[in-house]
Amino acid sequence: MLGRAGGATTVLLELTSAHSSPFNGTATIQIAADQILSVASDVESQFPLADILLWIGDAHQRPLSECQTILQRISRLTDCILFAAEPPPFVSPDQAETTAALWPDQWSVHFADAGYTLVDLFRDELCQAPSVPDSLAQNLVMYVRGSRLKNHPTWQQHILPTPKRRVHPDRLCRHLHEATDSGQDLKLSPHRLAGGSIASYLADRWHGHPVKSSISVVITFHNEGAYAHRTLNGLELMCQSAAGHGLQVELLCALDNADPLTARIVSQHPLVTRLGRCLEMRHGDVGSSRNHAIDQASGDYVAILDGDDLYSPRWLALAHHRCRQFEWPVIVHPERIVSFGILKGMATVFDTTCGDLNEISPLTANRWIVTSFAPRSVYQCLPYTATDTGRTGFGFEDWHWNCETLAAGLHHVTAAETALFYRRRPDSMVMQQLGQRAIIRPTALARSPHYAGAYTPR
Repeated sequence: MLGRAGGATTVLLELTSAHSSPFNGTATIQIAADQILSVASDVESQFPLADILLWIGDAHQRPLSECQTILQRISRLTDCILFAAEPPPFVSPDQAETTAALWPDQWSVHFADAGYTLVDLFRDELCQAPSVPDSLAQNLVMYVRGSRLKNHPTWQQHILPTPKRRVHPDRLCRHLHEATDSGQDLKLSPHRLAGGSIASYLADRWHGHPVKSSISVVITFHNEGAYAHRTLNGLELMCQSAAGHGLQVELLCALDNADPLTARIVSQHPLVTRLGRCLEMRHGDVGSSRNHAIDQASGDYVAILDGDDLYSPRWLALAHHRCRQFEWPVIVHPERIVSFGILKGMATVFDTTCGDLNEISPLTANRWIVTSFAPRSVYQCLPYTATDTGRTGFGFEDWHWNCETLAAGLHHVTAAETALFYRRRPDSMVMQQLGQRAIIRPTALARSPHYAGAYTPR
């Protein structure tokens, strides 16, 4: 098929079976392509220079090897491809491992083999266009290589350390609006999810995965130095307790621009050499480094820790026990936060199954610290968003993630008799962001039809 925009010709190749196409027919495929070209042309004048728009609509029915062959052949035709493939959560968990139903960051690995770079330029705008189908709006990215990339500096600004794997907030809110219009009850209560497609998908995936006894601990390190040794000593106690409860633990140490001392301490610690591995990266962003490590995780659950904090010895075991008390996925936090260092104090963490969210107004303050424990699919479906405070002014990636998961219909609960011992350092990332007067990135929670009124500051 041929479509024209801005005087340039775009070839639309649709690789899909009739029953799985989100467009229901050839005519509507062309309409969808025209809509995408129209929206994206308003965003970036050079968009029409892309030669091929490739949509793999039945990815969950195709072997990954077949799609790799298709990409190899297409790569011989052009240096600029607009690409989308049907992603999770539109496939079952068992299919996702053996078929081509992957997220953009996973496809980028295969394109990289052919010399392409992923440019994430259009999704924010496409997700705001109701006429563009979810499968395209959430996953349409551009792959560019060679001189085509060098000749467009604006494209280069949208090359991300970790391509965004996420359901866009505007799409999430639209699903919530649809649920409200259909009369579904979105009230957050101890006995039901808040609703929405994300929570439903996660619940279905959770029930479809009977083995739930392994934990991937993701712990980030930067310049903690000797503090890292103390944290790992404490983590050793947590791993011993987890093993006593029949849990398997793997340790993923994200060394994001770590200084030599920290890297040496972490890599040589006995716990890491026995149960873990170090992932060296240069994102310069804690959210991206966590996403990177989570992509390498194999556990049924993921535990997110920081490299200079301390934790209750039974944290992993009790967080796992708390998760198992629910029939749907939840996010578990320690019951108490004990701060020490430049600030001292203690706080009780709010459990959304035990109280009214109006009492805490999560849009005006971060009510949950970064330490969390949840099924791995939660972090995969709703990853952390990069901040880049110096360039964007946004910060507090964990606060933003907490709001996004609330908007998706997930409970934030606490594990009894557990505590985070939170080291408050004058040079911590939070203190730096406060000094830069950073603000939280816009979140779906503020635009949710159910929560927007409830969370309006009084």
